[in-house]
Amino acid sequence: MYRFINTGKNNGAMNMAIDEALLIAQATFGTPPVLRVYEFYPPTLSIGYFQSAEKEVDFENLKTLGFDFVRRPTGGRAVLHDKELTYSITIAYPNKILEMNLLESFRFLSKGIINAIKILGGDADFSKSEDREISSPSCFASPTFSDILMNGKKVVGSAQMRNKFGLLQHGSILYKVNIDEIFRCFRLSEEARRKLTEVGKLKISSLSDELKREVGFNEIKEALKKGMEEVLEEEIIESTLTDDELKIASDLYKNKYNTVDWNFRK
Repeated sequence: MYRFINTGKNNGAMNMAIDEALLIAQATFGTPPVLRVYEFYPPTLSIGYFQSAEKEVDFENLKTLGFDFVRRPTGGRAVLHDKELTYSITIAYPNKILEMNLLESFRFLSKGIINAIKILGGDADFSKSEDREISSPSCFASPTFSDILMNGKKVVGSAQMRNKFGLLQHGSILYKVNIDEIFRCFRLSEEARRKLTEVGKLKISSLSDELKREVGFNEIKEALKKGMEEVLEEEIIESTLTDDELKIASDLYKNKYNTVDWNFRK
């Protein structure tokens, strides 16, 4: 059995804190694995664990746009979380999925998203290769062999990490996208920003654009639940955060994800 939790809208630091708290709670208290869906408010730029905030992020533009900022515990490049459903899957040891290597488990779990897009009426699949055409701080501008594309354009970006507790995979399923805003988030020359924006419009899309109809959070949420049930071959039960999970998340928010030491680590 898996739990299905919709935590609604939170800021970047709290969203990252809840993701990690769910994994710690499973390892500590033996609660079932979780498929979580959520949103970022205000819109938030998250950078990968290994990226440099000082070198890559244009904080003046973020302030002007009214966007938040946070560092993820997972790797990969920066993501602007705005008009999307964000999902996370947390699975503690022992579990058969953790017997797979990282790439195998990543693609296995991501098939649930591909199923969800098919339920919505679309046709999606993994990228067949790394995109080396451009170097960009943006995750969505540079699809890798494990990203999910529709009609050759990236609509889902995900990342996974393993630690002593188990597995955390989270990612963004875009239902709308503003390419210009993505590249305003980074320290770039105007010429580089212009070129990346042009390329981004060829490589990045959203479910609404590719399905040729309006699709939103709630419709994707229901399709994702069904799609993941098909892959996991297990029932996913509606649930809410426990008191223990909220306590752990509050501690992580205060002492990790909302600190300068974490977000501006070298």
